[in-house]
Amino acid sequence: MRLLNSCSGEMRTFMSYADVPLYAILSHTWDEDEVSYQDWQMLPWPAIQAKKGFQKIEYCCQQAARDGLEWVWVDTCCIDQTSSAELTESINSMFRWYKDAAICYAYLADVAKNLRLSTIEKKLRKSRWFTRGWTLQELIAPAEVVFYSMDWHQVGTKSELAACISDITQIDQIYLSGADVQQASIAQRMSWAANRETSRDEDVAYCLLGIFDVNMPLIYGEGTKAFQRLQEEIMKTYPEDHTLFAWGEVMSQFSRYVESDAHALGLEPIAWDPDEDDSLLGFLAHSPEDFRDSGKFVAYKEAKKYFRRWDVLLTAPEQVGRTVRIDLPIVSSGLHLAVCHGYRLPVARLRRVKAAVLVCGRQDEDAFKFVTVPLFICTGGFYGRTREIVVNDLVALPRVNYELLGKWQSQLLIERQPRYRPGVGDIILRRFVTVVPCSSSIAAETVDVSIDDGCIRALGPTHGRVACLAFEYSYSAGLGLSIARVGDNEDGTGNLHFAFMPVDIAPATSAQQIPGPGLVEHRGEAVEMGEGIIEGSKADMIEVNGEESNRGPSEGKSNEGTHAEEISRGNNRRVTRSSTRKRMRGGSTYEKGDEKEDEREEEGQAKEAKKETPWFTDTRSAYYFLWNNWEHVPHSQVMSTERKHTWDVPEDGPVPNVRITAERMYLDDDVDQPVDVVDIIITTKHAQNGIIRA
Repeated sequence: MRLLNSCSGEMRTFMSYADVPLYAILSHTWDEDEVSYQDWQMLPWPAIQAKKGFQKIEYCCQQAARDGLEWVWVDTCCIDQTSSAELTESINSMFRWYKDAAICYAYLADVAKNLRLSTIEKKLRKSRWFTRGWTLQELIAPAEVVFYSMDWHQVGTKSELAACISDITQIDQIYLSGADVQQASIAQRMSWAANRETSRDEDVAYCLLGIFDVNMPLIYGEGTKAFQRLQEEIMKTYPEDHTLFAWGEVMSQFSRYVESDAHALGLEPIAWDPDEDDSLLGFLAHSPEDFRDSGKFVAYKEAKKYFRRWDVLLTAPEQVGRTVRIDLPIVSSGLHLAVCHGYRLPVARLRRVKAAVLVCGRQDEDAFKFVTVPLFICTGGFYGRTREIVVNDLVALPRVNYELLGKWQSQLLIERQPRYRPGVGDIILRRFVTVVPCSSSIAAETVDVSIDDGCIRALGPTHGRVACLAFEYSYSAGLGLSIARVGDNEDGTGNLHFAFMPVDIAPATSAQQIPGPGLVEHRGEAVEMGEGIIEGSKADMIEVNGEESNRGPSEGKSNEGTHAEEISRGNNRRVTRSSTRKRMRGGSTYEKGDEKEDEREEEGQAKEAKKETPWFTDTRSAYYFLWNNWEHVPHSQVMSTERKHTWDVPEDGPVPNVRITAERMYLDDDVDQPVDVVDIIITTKHAQNGIIRA
């Protein structure tokens, strides 16, 4: 530590803290023409005195001498700014230096002398000293701070002006009166810096090192990355203080939630806001300004019980690349949908959201209320957040306690998600609302299926099959949905073709073991096959072309290898039907009740003896069958691009209600940049009402 003699002007370096004498320290705001360490060492005395920054150094030395202190420390001339090593050491040590000082003199260069008591607060509130980042630790660290006006007249002390300073800075008086700053939560300390500025972007972080009692190397030139590094160090040092993540706009309810089933099911349109940015943020804040409304957040009083439960293994949060990996309780009470506003298109998309509970909150008059963070579910198991956090009565004591939090906990991967920018040929999933979970998908090499992101991106022109989505009720039953592009246009903008196929794999009995055929009833029909069944409601038995069935998923992105080849081609089977039958095509229903016509049809089927019907060993085989044979599936519909087209298939037995709407839109109203906007809604009669939860 380098100190300046208050009487002689001698500069001396003390290598050990044990050797450092009592000293006064100066707090001020930097201005033009400051006196540097090189100036003090090399310039003649008259030249030093002529500098604008010399006056406050002289005031400081004179006051220290009057107070009986031989040494002073002033950052402008006691640090060699040209040495990066010395600058790093000084900034990492500065909080300690201010804390160990015998007294701190705060020079307010913009506050006039002879202030009246009634005008002190008004003048102090306007002082630049209370807006600078570096002066925060210079206010908190010293045991006593004496404020001086521009001509070095005493304005008051920190203890005398504590109430006024607390009102200006939003710092609790206990921390202005000597309480250990480490008792304040991370969010509280961040909120103190929310309204402060620094000349360099990196100093926003560096000026807070002492406030959080962390150390890190200085890298000038990294910009806002410095604040990210600071938060990573804080996360390592205080892994149980979740207030680090409690930043943003505090709401009583997430503003993007969809509260109406009519909006979710497409019965009513959702307003589009062109000014809303649907990009998602990571879990760490961008700057201290994000903590402006977080000054009341503290750790949950029983947080240690939550983090030290013997029956639940919790890991400390960590930063892995751009991702924060953290264990958090998840509030799960149904389907949560929220709105994302499109870019270059007047489209508001619905996306699934989960509510993560931070083990911290705000003590209101009636109860302790936890902070919840709405997280958008993203492709790949990741999550992204917005600027909003929620504090309300729904997640509060005593309704929620550490035992429930422990039971709800789940590991999350949260990172920034860039705004979706649609391209030509994209399929935008405006609504993807289903009571049946979408378990997996198969896709062509020319598309990227991102169901959770609400889009199927076109990586190149696609003609024919695009994707196959698998919805599984259970291990042995589900629904396959095929999406393809058809028509003469092969540039990837052809009409959309949708097809779905119920799948119900019945357990094999001793009489149905391979290779012996069995008979399984399905929707009034009997399809004779080996192990498993496929829905067979086509007029004739389902026909599988040998080359088609063996094509496998080589054209897709699935990592299932050539699993489609597992689809077996058994002996010819006969499909029997009841005399009265209903078929679903394009939302219409019609009957075939002519018994003689049925007999003729069955005779025709018998003539197809050389054709084959597949049997499936599991549901995956069925989905690969749909992937390879999407053109032959009975439930199918081509959607016109000339108008908004809706295909509605009512619920019938194992087939849920499927409602698909598609319409062609154009980026920036340019007809050469078409995209398709699609609603896919799968419900049952038991879930038509109350499908969403807000």
